Amino acid sequence: MKQKKKAALAAALWLAVSANGQAAEAQEETFALDEVVITASKTKQDVKDSPSAVQVITRKTMDEQGAQTLKDVLRYAVGVNLVRTSASPTREGISIRGFDSRFSMILVDGKRVASEIDQNYELDRISIANIERIEIVRGPASSLYGTEAMGGVVNIITCKSDKPSVVLDVGSGFYSGGDSRDRYAFQYNSGHQGKVSFTFSGSLVENDAMFKSGALTYAPYGSRKNWNTGVDYKLSDKEKLSFTAGYAKEDTYEFVKPGAVRVKAHDIVEREDLALAYEKKTEKQDVFLRYYHSVMDKSLDQNNAATLGLVNWVRAKRTIDMYEGRVTQQANAKHRLTFGAEYRPETFRGTAVNTGEGYFTATGPGGATKTGSTANLTYRAAYVQDEWQVSNKLLAVTSLRYDDSNKFESNVSPKLGLTYKVNDTTRIKANAAQGFRSPTPNQLYQSASTQQGNPNLQSETSRSYDLSFEKEWHKKAAKVTFFTNDVSNLIDLVTTTGTNKQYQNISKAIIRGTEAEFTRMISPTLDWTNSYTYLEAVNGVTQQRLPNRARHMLTSGLTYHNNKDFTASFQGQLLESYLASPGGEKSYVLWNLAMSKKLSSQYTVVLGVDNLFNKQDEDLPLMGTYVHASLRCTF
Repeated sequence: MKQKKKAALAAALWLAVSANGQAAEAQEETFALDEVVITASKTKQDVKDSPSAVQVITRKTMDEQGAQTLKDVLRYAVGVNLVRTSASPTREGISIRGFDSRFSMILVDGKRVASEIDQNYELDRISIANIERIEIVRGPASSLYGTEAMGGVVNIITCKSDKPSVVLDVGSGFYSGGDSRDRYAFQYNSGHQGKVSFTFSGSLVENDAMFKSGALTYAPYGSRKNWNTGVDYKLSDKEKLSFTAGYAKEDTYEFVKPGAVRVKAHDIVEREDLALAYEKKTEKQDVFLRYYHSVMDKSLDQNNAATLGLVNWVRAKRTIDMYEGRVTQQANAKHRLTFGAEYRPETFRGTAVNTGEGYFTATGPGGATKTGSTANLTYRAAYVQDEWQVSNKLLAVTSLRYDDSNKFESNVSPKLGLTYKVNDTTRIKANAAQGFRSPTPNQLYQSASTQQGNPNLQSETSRSYDLSFEKEWHKKAAKVTFFTNDVSNLIDLVTTTGTNKQYQNISKAIIRGTEAEFTRMISPTLDWTNSYTYLEAVNGVTQQRLPNRARHMLTSGLTYHNNKDFTASFQGQLLESYLASPGGEKSYVLWNLAMSKKLSSQYTVVLGVDNLFNKQDEDLPLMGTYVHASLRCTF
């Protein structure tokens, strides 16, 4: 309790000191924060009006940071930690406000993406080349998005252009240990050609093996490739049809040690995505209808690393079909209403699950066969949202969602958000919400020698509250947020007999924290950004800290741009009291440097050094210094 009070007091004092002496500048130019976001409310909303805690990461910011992967971008987001997933100790997902990665929903253009059976998503499977912006909503979003959104939502919005363009991006880099990564990407935009516009993009990333001291890999190595295409057709000035399609394939290896034997795992994951959408926008009404299809097909072979003998193999396939529609209506000057509904059938087939239905036979290495089974899950939902302009100073956003399923109990997820404008530059925001997460197919139906699923599992639930204070003044902006989450019915593996374990609803978690942000335009060419997160996340039964989370996380960065042809950024990140699993409690600092130079109107070169001082730790994992360069060609 004392630590929480100290953290909150420190944040408040920091902001107060930063603001000291600025009252006289109230009449001068204020720091611009005019960003339109869509993820928090599924409607266009100024980020200053949105009660939810929203961060927007633009293409410009990604380029200034010299980001090579999606993880590079999210690593410095406010309230976000990279954490190891349960699927593999070498793969990382994201944790938002202390919630495990399985509680963070990943969207691409607002669409769910078929993930692993434990609902973790490997971030490196999403190419950074085709990303226009990223919107991060911190805090429960189940009132609009349903299951998996207890911690927050990351919506990755892909590039579109009104003008014809071709972009080629070639990059390469190497680690201090000698391992390398090569990256190739392209993007074509037709621009508006009458009523039609067309985009096509693709990328290929190749990684060498990166080994720990114990001959285990830091990260999967091999190749990742994907392509995406989209067509927009204007039916009229107010209506359009959109079609998108994508394919991705990951062919990687990694050395892991799940038990006493070190194994070489070969993982092949293929993903297919199709979507068809209709939009109509008038002065008072927006209509949106969409169907999309997402498939994840996984093949995993594990061999003894020393003898190359087969240890285990798995085949799994997850299919999502989503039918969704919503209508946003400007009821009057004070109320904007949104009504939406979803129908989502999912099918999961796996050799490591036993559902009692849909049995099939899969063929593995050397003609070996296994019997698997099928799970058919059906989700139905309806929601309503009211954006009520109570007065010139007060906006209330209320939403309520009802979710039902053929396998789980129904859930009702309410949320109330308030934004109070003290004046044009000062705001107070508050949110209260409930969230939930349905069990995964793995938790329900896993059938392994020592781990069993539980078809009687209940959904995990949360109650969350947060309070924010925001202010902008002469070339500065600051924000501080206090949040609390109480989570019930957490699902965990429980020992039943001997070495046998089963998934059960047994525990709860308490997550408290503070987020502070401060941005200053030091000069017309120099910006300074800072963020601090204090997090206390504990098991509500044992009172032990939850692993793979830092108690203190501080990020600071300087960006120089001469407004002509040169940009440079220098970023540092401190993680204090990070509870690694395994490895125990650790603290470390990372420094990154990136520079970009426009050689001409068509060619830009980017140079970067990540982990400047060669921090290495096999438990985190930190792989040492990474030096990279890329050339971007725009025509």
